[in-house]
Parts: sequence; structure tokens; C-alpha cells
Amino acid sequence: MHSLSNKNKLSKRIDAYLQKKFKYEIAEFFNLDRSLFLDVWKTHFRKGEIAGLLWVAATRIDFGEEDIAWIFGEIHMQMHLNAEHNFKLRRRLFSQEEENRKLFQRLKNSTRIRKKLQKKNDKLERDQRELRREYSFLENENLSIEKELSILHGNTGTLDVEAENQQLRDELGNLSEEIGDYQQRLKGLRDQNNKLLSKLESQRGMNDHLKKEMEEIFTQFSALTRCDETCPSFDLCRKRILIVGGINRMESLYRQLIEENGGIFEYHDGHIKGGKKPLENRIRRADIVLCPVNINSHNACSVVKKMGKKHRKSVQMLTGSGLGVICQALSKCRESISTQ
Repeated sequence: MHSLSNKNKLSKRIDAYLQKKFKYEIAEFFNLDRSLFLDVWKTHFRKGEIAGLLWVAATRIDFGEEDIAWIFGEIHMQMHLNAEHNFKLRRRLFSQEEENRKLFQRLKNSTRIRKKLQKKNDKLERDQRELRREYSFLENENLSIEKELSILHGNTGTLDVEAENQQLRDELGNLSEEIGDYQQRLKGLRDQNNKLLSKLESQRGMNDHLKKEMEEIFTQFSALTRCDETCPSFDLCRKRILIVGGINRMESLYRQLIEENGGIFEYHDGHIKGGKKPLENRIRRADIVLCPVNINSHNACSVVKKMGKKHRKSVQMLTGSGLGVICQALSKCRESISTQ
């Protein structure tokens, strides 16, 4: 770069290379009128095709300092916007990876539980087969004893054989009861395993649905709420948003939705058994308070309304706690601020 500040062997080679690389742009745009060239520059800048035009602008001698400064400013601002967009994508990717890691861990735990249950089922089935074989053996033995009894009937030892036969029948009855108990336990474990598998599939479906809903809402809300210093609702980007209640496991998604759009996130679970002071402190700091009524108790909702009125805070009571409802509430807040 230092060698390019004056005319030398290296700078000549680089100039020749750039002249060759952008020969089509030079042939088409070098001799354009200054105002017409600037119009062409704006069109190509929106499409992201400025490399050749930038070289043409740098080599034209009819451009004043104001034109060069304007072109440089366009490129400089685009670099800032690209950097900010990349940072947002990185934060979103990190959050998604963390959520995937948690889901994988839950799946791993469920798989481990299912394997343990399968081992128990296999053991119970082996025990049941063993009991059935023993039961079959005892039945055959019982038949054999009954035949012997029929032969010995009328002899003096008949009473002793009948007593022994009765004892064997009692033992057979006890074994039948044990088999019934094992079968009942096996059925219960199978039912429990089926419930766990059904719950796991349901959780997977909910996770997929939640992921799709989150992506759609982030996409829509980002498109609706993208603003800069010229936007009348730009001050919302510095508002402290407090959510009271909602679904605890969605706290990270609430945070992501608000912070990725420039807000400051605070959260309170809505439980006030430990006292109202922590909730009141958060309401006092907040600019906007969102309170889903379908999750919070009636007492908690009353406290939020009372505290909001006391500290003159904007309080919105929401009918739901999903990301869509939160997104709509934030959009209304932006509209109300833009009209002030």
C-alpha cells in the first residue's frame, strides 16, 4: 500500500492489472457524464456490484472532492451495516446452538431411560418364561400324581397322597399368583415406556414447532422494527422492557427477541410469596411492563396494575404468553412512541 502512493514499478503493474480486470466497466462507464455516472453508481450500489465502478471513479479526473467524499461515505456506511448484521447473526447462531445442545441432552437422557426400561422389560420377560416353564413342569407333575392317586385309591396310603397333592396344588396356586404379579408389573412398565416415548415424540414436535415459530417471528419482527436515527420510534431501542410471568422456560427466547431489537430485557416470574419489593423495584426501573394474564395469578396481575399506576409506568396486560403475543405488544409500543 505504501508503494502505491507514487509512480513506481509495482504501482505500474497494479494499475495495468486493474485496467485489464475492469476493462469492460471502463469501456462502458468511463466517459459517462458525471451526473449520469452517479446515477449508475447508485443503481449498482443497491445491487452490491461496485468493484468495477469504484475503480472507474478512482481514475476519473473530472470528479471533485465532494463526489469522492460522497462515494467513500456510501462504502464506509455499508461496511458498518454489514458488520452489525454479522454480529446479530453470530448472537442468534450462538443462542440456537445452546438450545440445540439442551435438546440433545434431553434426548440423550430420554434414550438412557428408555434403555433402562428395555433392560427391565427383557428381564421380566425372561422371568416370565422361566415361571411358565416351571408352571408347565408342575402341571405335568400334578397329572402324574393324580394318576398315581387313582391307582393307589383304596389303599391305606391314599390320605397321605391326597395331602401331598393338595400341598402341590397350593404351591401351584402360589406360583400362578406370582406369574400374575410379574405379568402385571410387566404391563405397567410397558405402559410407562410407551408414555415416555409418546411424551418424547410430543416434546420433539413442540420443539420443532417452537423453533419454526421463533424463526418466523424473529424474521417478521426484525423486518418491522428495523430502524435508525431517522426513525420516529428509534427511542424504543433504548427502552427497558419488563416481562412479568409468562412461560419460565421461554425466558431465553423473550430475552433474545427484545435484545436483538435493541431493547433492555428484565424478567420476573410473577411469584410474590417472598414479598412484593423485588417486583416493585423492577417495575420502577422499567419503561414498559408486559404481563400475560393467562399465566399469572389474579393477585399478581392486581399488584402489577397497582404498582404501574403508582410509578406511572406503561403496563400492558396480555391475553397470552407466546412469542407472537409479545411481538405484537412490542409493535404497539413502538407505534405509540412514534405518535408522541
